[in-house]
Amino acid sequence: MTAHSLINRLKLRHLRLILELEATNNLHRAAERMNLSQPSVSKLLQEVEHALNARLFERSSQGVFPTPSGVLAARHARLMLNDIDRLQLDMNAMQEGTYGTVRVGSIVAALPELVSPVFADIAHSQPGISLSLSVDTSDALLLGMESGRLDFVIGRPLGLHGPTSLDCRDLASEPLCVVTSRTNPMADSGTLTLEDVAQERWILQTAPSPMRRAIEAAFTTALLPLPAHPIEASSMFATIDLLLHSNLLAVIPCSVSRHYEKAGMIRRLSVPMPDFLGAYSLISLPDRPLTPAALLVFSAIEALAIRNADHPLPSCF
Repeated sequence: MTAHSLINRLKLRHLRLILELEATNNLHRAAERMNLSQPSVSKLLQEVEHALNARLFERSSQGVFPTPSGVLAARHARLMLNDIDRLQLDMNAMQEGTYGTVRVGSIVAALPELVSPVFADIAHSQPGISLSLSVDTSDALLLGMESGRLDFVIGRPLGLHGPTSLDCRDLASEPLCVVTSRTNPMADSGTLTLEDVAQERWILQTAPSPMRRAIEAAFTTALLPLPAHPIEASSMFATIDLLLHSNLLAVIPCSVSRHYEKAGMIRRLSVPMPDFLGAYSLISLPDRPLTPAALLVFSAIEALAIRNADHPLPSCF
């Protein structure tokens, strides 16, 4: 079957039905959510399976569950419906005299020196562009980009994709610092080592994040066990808040540390941390061209990273 004939046979209701069945695993609930009768939903399912020439859901007494073909169909249905939602948003924006929405995902380390300055500049100089920012771990951000929820991502490819499946450009390194509350009475003569502070109570990133792996590698390199009974937190905000209420120690990106040091909230300890994280990257999907608005934001972030580094950086692959 050609793509043209498939387009003629598939309707938006078919795409929505695939997603409703994936979410509910139940024909009756899917019918309710689509405001249709159950026989109508059954007929729609037969139509879409016939159009795709594949069984998308297995029926049983426990419900309906996606086959491998159904999982694939749901992924593409989500992308297509997201694109239609995006079309509506951009059309509304154009009619209102603006130029569209750009959805960016970023790890926290890139916020102070790249994302926030660029967003602030674009908010001032390009009032027609609506900006959306999601801050999360690299794995969650990559999933968001693949599903169509994000235009591009600032993070790490994590080795989960082949060298041609991502457009990946190194932006900046992410050195790590050991920090604590400004009220912590711990003495620091400027020569502290990881061994000196290993017995303190710590806040650690949750596993298996890249930062957690880098911290574990630092302790292993120093021939030290990982701190016993740490508090684990995936949120940088939660980490900083915990520091403010305790004498705990934590490892955070130095770019983030500088921000909170200037605010007088934390202090950096002289403990050196090896650079096991390396650079983070500006990541997009080569088979999904960026809109003009997204390309403007993408290029602004890349240009600022180059200015910060004072020279262009190579590809991460």
